[in-house]
Amino acid sequence: MKKLSMWCRYDRLGASSRLRFYQFIPALQKAGLEIDARNFFSDSYLKQLYSGNGKSKTAFLSALMRRWRELSALEDNVPALIEYELLPFMPYCFEQHFLKKRKYILNFDDAVDLRYRKLPFLRRKYPQLIANASGIIVANTELFNRFSPVNDNILKLPTVPPPPPEHPVLDKGDKLRIGWIGTPVTYQFLIEHASILQAMYKQHPFELFAIASAGLPPVPGVPTLNVDWSAESEHAALQSCDIGIMPLSDTPFTRGKSAFKLIQYLRAGIPAIASAVGENLQVICDGKTGFCAGDTAGWLAAYRFLSVAENRRAMRADIALEAEKYSFERNAAALIDFIRQHLELEL
Repeated sequence: MKKLSMWCRYDRLGASSRLRFYQFIPALQKAGLEIDARNFFSDSYLKQLYSGNGKSKTAFLSALMRRWRELSALEDNVPALIEYELLPFMPYCFEQHFLKKRKYILNFDDAVDLRYRKLPFLRRKYPQLIANASGIIVANTELFNRFSPVNDNILKLPTVPPPPPEHPVLDKGDKLRIGWIGTPVTYQFLIEHASILQAMYKQHPFELFAIASAGLPPVPGVPTLNVDWSAESEHAALQSCDIGIMPLSDTPFTRGKSAFKLIQYLRAGIPAIASAVGENLQVICDGKTGFCAGDTAGWLAAYRFLSVAENRRAMRADIALEAEKYSFERNAAALIDFIRQHLELEL
C-alpha cells in the first residue's frame, strides 16, 4: 500500500481535525493508502481550553517536542497531508527541514495564517509553506482567493458533517426553538449579538438551544438551554430546532471562517439566519434556505418570516436539495482525487 502521513492539529475532539482528516481515514484506506495519523494537541488540552482554563504552555511545549521526535523518525519521501503547519510558532526553516524530501498538501478550514502577520520572524511562514506545497485544500472562498495567487493547485472542499445516523425526525414541540452549535470558544459570538437576540425574542418568543457545553452562562435576556455537545447526539439535537443561527462579527478572521454551522443546519433540514460575512454568503441561498442579515433590521426581518411555521415548511424542499451538495461521499471522492493527482500516488 502507498503510505500517507497525516499531521493533524488536534485529536478527535477538535472539530477541524475530526471533520477534515480523521473522518476520511476509512475512505482513504479503502482507496489503497496506509495512513499514519498524528495529532499535535491532545483532547485533554482542548478540554482544559473549553473549560475556561486557558492554553497550557506546558502542554504546548510537550506537544512540540513530541512532534519533533515523530517527524525525525518519519521515512524520507512519505508524502504528507498537513493541517495548517507542522510546528506551530516555529519559523519556516524548521518545517522546511522535514518537508524538503517529501511532497505535501496543506489543509485549511479557517484563516489561521492571519495570526502570524504581526510577528516578524513568522510573517513569511505561511506564504512560504503555501508556495512550496504540492497542493492546497481550503474550506471557503476567502481562503481560495487569498491562496490561489501563491499556489494554483488548490481545491475548495467545504467542511461537512459525517453521514447522519438513521433515526426518525424528532417532534419539534409547540415552543419555537432556535438552535446554535459550536464550541465554548465561539460561544462569544452569541454573547456579542445578545441585543439582536433580545430584539428577536421581543418580536416573537423562542427558546435558544445552544449545543456546546452545559456549563456556559445563558445569553443575557434570552431563555437559553445550554447542553453538552457530542458527535453522537448533534444531528438529532439540531433536528429538534426550528431555525439555526450563525451570528458573526465582521473581521478579517471571520471572513475566512468555514460556514460549517450552516452546512449542519442544511443537513438537519432547518432554515438559517446568519451574519452577512464571508462564507455565509456562499452557503445560504437567500430566501430559499435561509437569510443573510447585515444588521439588526435584517435579522428581525428574517426572523419575522421564519417564525411562521408555514414559511419554514415551504423551504424544506430547497433545503434538502442544497444539502445534497455537502455530502460526505462527494467530499471523500474529491479529496482522494486531489491527493492522487498532486501527491502523485497511483490509487
